[in-house]
Amino acid sequence: MIDKERIIEKDWKLYKLNLLIDRTATDIHHIISKKEIHKFKVNDDKNKIKIQRRKHVALNNFFLDNQNPRKQLQVMYDIRKTALSPGVRNELYTLLSLPDDMFYDKDLIKWTKQKTNTNTDT
Repeated sequence: MIDKERIIEKDWKLYKLNLLIDRTATDIHHIISKKEIHKFKVNDDKNKIKIQRRKHVALNNFFLDNQNPRKQLQVMYDIRKTALSPGVRNELYTLLSLPDDMFYDKDLIKWTKQKTNTNTDT
């Protein structure tokens, strides 16, 4: 029997082998990490997708601690910005600078400030 959670050591470093993940296996991926439950409704259906386990492992390994769309977009921007036109760089910078209530679906954000109508002339 092959251990699917096999860990090997090479040059005094530990590596987890992911080569044996079943091609048809799927997982539920939280788009915004469950670690951000204090800010977001991470268990909402809008925040979960079913994806191949291989892709899930690859995403988590690539993005490491950057487990929300804004942080991941920032990582990809940093990697690719030299190949982008100044206009595209500016647009992406603008998107990355948006507050949470404009960047994320409003239904996923916890404790958003509700705008109150201060107009009493009705």
